[in-house]
Amino acid sequence: MILVRLTVNDFGVFGGPHDFDLSPKNRKPIVLFGGKNGAGKSTLLEALRLCLYGSGALGAAIARDDYLQFLGTRIHGNPNALIQPTFASLQVEFQYSHADGLATYVVTRSWERRSSNKVSELLTIERNGRALEDIEAEHWQDFIRELIPPGVSQLFFFDGEKIQQLAEDTTDQLALSDAVKSLLGVDIVERLQADLHNHLARLNKPEARNSCLRQIRDLEKSIGHIQRKLLKLRERRTGIETTLQQLRAEIERTEGSLAASGGAFARNRDHLLHQEATLKERIKQLEDLVRQHCAGLLPFTLVPALCDRLKQQLLREEEATRIEAGQTLVKAAKREILKRLEPDILWSGQEGVSDETKQYLHSRIRRALGSPLNVEQLEKVPLVHQLSDSTARNLLAWIEQAASDVAPALKATDEELERTYRELHKVAESLGKIPTDEVIKPILESLRGLNERLVRVSAEGLLKDQSIKDAEAEVKDAERRHGQLAQKLAGDAKYSGKLRLLPRVQAALDEYRSRLIEKKIAQLEEAVTHSFNLLCRKKDSLRTIRIDPKNFSITLCDRQGRPLPKSQLSAGEKQIYAISMLWALGKTSGRPLPVVIDTPLARLDSDHRRLLVENYFPFASHQVMLLSTDTEVDQVYFDALKPAVARAYHLDYDQREFTTTIKQGYFWKERDEAFKVAAH
Repeated sequence: MILVRLTVNDFGVFGGPHDFDLSPKNRKPIVLFGGKNGAGKSTLLEALRLCLYGSGALGAAIARDDYLQFLGTRIHGNPNALIQPTFASLQVEFQYSHADGLATYVVTRSWERRSSNKVSELLTIERNGRALEDIEAEHWQDFIRELIPPGVSQLFFFDGEKIQQLAEDTTDQLALSDAVKSLLGVDIVERLQADLHNHLARLNKPEARNSCLRQIRDLEKSIGHIQRKLLKLRERRTGIETTLQQLRAEIERTEGSLAASGGAFARNRDHLLHQEATLKERIKQLEDLVRQHCAGLLPFTLVPALCDRLKQQLLREEEATRIEAGQTLVKAAKREILKRLEPDILWSGQEGVSDETKQYLHSRIRRALGSPLNVEQLEKVPLVHQLSDSTARNLLAWIEQAASDVAPALKATDEELERTYRELHKVAESLGKIPTDEVIKPILESLRGLNERLVRVSAEGLLKDQSIKDAEAEVKDAERRHGQLAQKLAGDAKYSGKLRLLPRVQAALDEYRSRLIEKKIAQLEEAVTHSFNLLCRKKDSLRTIRIDPKNFSITLCDRQGRPLPKSQLSAGEKQIYAISMLWALGKTSGRPLPVVIDTPLARLDSDHRRLLVENYFPFASHQVMLLSTDTEVDQVYFDALKPAVARAYHLDYDQREFTTTIKQGYFWKERDEAFKVAAH
């Protein structure tokens, strides 16, 4: 099967008609859709399922009126439009190979809201350009279901939520059991076994006399009651799963609306307000510090040249003061020496020295003392300031401190003050982008309500799963006891040969069912083990995956064959395990169907993303529709996928027009570039 074209008209976020060419070309299987959250990626997957399966896309248990009401909600709405659309349509064109050759089918599903607010639906199918005439129109939906069974399509059309559900499921039995039975047609064998039980009852009715037959009838009633109960439980579980998918899609759309309204800023409002208050307090502290500097030695830093001149003058005056004090001291010393050189003092007690000699020596000494010393010849420095020593010392210390300490400290304070003001400006800008409570509160309340409802519905689903398991166990126990009683009756010669033959037929069917499952499980084990080890980044610890064909329980084994609990896998490895299981189920089915994957990389790290891009997407099928955001398949991964990309589309939601527009190319790629890529 090859999907050729998808056309949506006034469906969901797509206003008006939009046509997508999906066909691969030049052996390039990937058709890449890029769009941010809320742009319509999931809507395209929904459109594909809805066009093919109608109400079956929402679950088997949905009522007709609820289905038509749902169709009415999926008609595109535009608050700006004076006339709202009342008609929507989906069309899928695909090629399917039969034994008699390749046929092209066009499935068109349209619906219209009447004036009475009632919704009417129309389904048409064409084969090779002509209406499907060999099948009655009322059976066209059944024809599509037989052509592409919904149970099988779930293995090929899946999204990130399907991967997450399979990754987080701690047992896997229910999902895997349903998938394998859908692939192998085991459900048909089970229906045949149920019919044989009914046939046995009809054979026994004419002779239903003894207690054994009464027990058989009681068991048959019990089995029928439990099977009806089980059918209702499964239908309700399908409805719950549909509701969960709708809730997740609605949550995604609401989160997109929240992001578009500035919700990301609103979530940080308290942090931003706290940051704003902290920055304002720091600015106040820094400004107080600047004021303290201004009241202190800051003026000295403003006139460094004048301070240097003052310093030099004070040092000179200090030196001049010392010189003047020295000169005064020298003069006083000379006067005292001259006084002591008076003749009556100098020559007292010295006899034998002539007066002439005394006079001569006295005059020579007075001349020597009268000659000025070097210190007395120093030039006097004019004293400008005439400060005390302590005052001059303080001034010199302040000048030194202003140059060495105050200036660097003030510069650092100024730089920090400037940085703080810039940060405060950025915070103020972010606060300015926060929407008002009137805008954001209704969206937050809606999102909170959706999440609460999601939790409730998920819990209800878990309870239904347990009820299904309990009911299946009851059916198996009742069927086992019924089989034992039937064998006992068959051994009685008074019953017909048909009656004796039925247990053998039942046994043959059981053996056929068991061998069929065992054979396919062996292929599935090999395929999922290979896929998991191919996609897992831990290449040094190859794992083996074992599946019990009786209860479909899964065991992961390490390199030494020891059981490895699934809980020990990392979150990324669980995602890889889920993708590997879906890939292996698709390959084991033997059905050449396209693969449609919605947001598969959101929860994976870069290593696992790279392995999927290199080893999975280009080889998942002969045709792969990949729906991704720009953070999943970014420019690096796009370049890696480029050799396998046949076509690329960019979905861009216009907030003002309330509709999604389609552009050729992928985010940063223009149309010519996109087709240039596809042409290689």
